[in-house]
Amino acid sequence: MVLKDKNGSMLLTLDVHDLDSAFNLAPHTHHALEISCVLEGRGRYYIEGRAYDLLPGDVIILSNTETHAVRVQEGCSLKHLVIHFDPSFIWNSLANDIDYNFLLVFYERGPNFSNRLDRDNPATARIFSLMLDIQREFKEKKLCYELIIKIKLQTIFAEILRNFDYIDREKVVKPLSGSDIFHLNKVIDHINKNLDSELRLGELAEMVHLSPTYFSTLFKRFNGVSPIEYIVHKRVQRAIELIRTTDMNLTEIAMACGFNNATNFYKAFNKVTGRTPASYRRKNQSGAG
Repeated sequence: MVLKDKNGSMLLTLDVHDLDSAFNLAPHTHHALEISCVLEGRGRYYIEGRAYDLLPGDVIILSNTETHAVRVQEGCSLKHLVIHFDPSFIWNSLANDIDYNFLLVFYERGPNFSNRLDRDNPATARIFSLMLDIQREFKEKKLCYELIIKIKLQTIFAEILRNFDYIDREKVVKPLSGSDIFHLNKVIDHINKNLDSELRLGELAEMVHLSPTYFSTLFKRFNGVSPIEYIVHKRVQRAIELIRTTDMNLTEIAMACGFNNATNFYKAFNKVTGRTPASYRRKNQSGAG
């Protein structure tokens, strides 16, 4: 289930993963931010050296820089609802005085932060219910369902801000200005349309008449990753689409996505997905995860 912007770029996806002990995806990162919940079963999430046991009702949040992997014990299974979303889905559409602060739990964490929300906090059950509401909106696709999904996602982060001591409140900042939004959207649109071309930091900054240093700081503050990291993740995302939807060989895909050699392509793909491009194609062809 996917929400896209007017240019066809992914804003939010929702998937339900049915996992067992045979699932063995390598630790990986991805461009999108993630919030997930356990529908059934049990397992364990490994995130940046920390381990969290998973039970039904648990809610997990992940930034786009945290290396993570799920494991399921022999004889067990895990049904996992996963929402991935682009940071701009939060800060871009309304851009009011509070939108950016919804992302603080990903970017500006305090010492009490936990990737797995406190099971004993009543807000966790409300957040779990909101995630099921988002799933239902996707399935039913009633009028304005896209807006309802965004509102419910924002409500989730409002619940976290209000009920969990997870952020560094000294880092709460003034939101994006109109000019900042324009600059970010202009560069992101250019990146998405030119992934097969050489994209240099200095040229991106020059597009919006900013110094490379200020531009990089602005970009990372609202997207969680540097412009260069964003480009790599977007290229891998494009490669995944081509693997799924075309018969292009992997060398052709690498070149079409802006990777100048196979080594860089394989290295970036494995870091983002936890798989090699070849193994991803085999799994896709077999109908596996």
